[in-house]
Amino acid sequence: MKVRNGFVSNSSSSSFCIYGTEMDLGDLIEKIKESNILPEEELERMEEEDEWYELGELLEEKLGLTTYQSDDNFWIGKEWSSIDDDETGRQFKENVKAKLEKAFGPDVECDTYDEEIYN
Repeated sequence: MKVRNGFVSNSSSSSFCIYGTEMDLGDLIEKIKESNILPEEELERMEEEDEWYELGELLEEKLGLTTYQSDDNFWIGKEWSSIDDDETGRQFKENVKAKLEKAFGPDVECDTYDEEIYN
């Protein structure tokens, strides 16, 4: 019989499937500054406090999209499960892309992300 005497923690994970974009923290901050989506004071405060989880919450509020974060990676888009009954896949994608382009400019690349992140 093996006995463990050290600290044991349970790891947790969550999975998602969205249509949207993926950005690392540096690129995301740069895009936010270029577009003025959020006040620069907010970004500075989050940087000082190293509280980047708030960034996802603020972006969700401003853009009406869903965000996921793992370390310095952010996924921003819309869950495929949220597609309207009378909406085609093309319409869904165009709607999400339009919101992202409005926020981050026309060079935003979109795709489907089916990921599992560990907390």
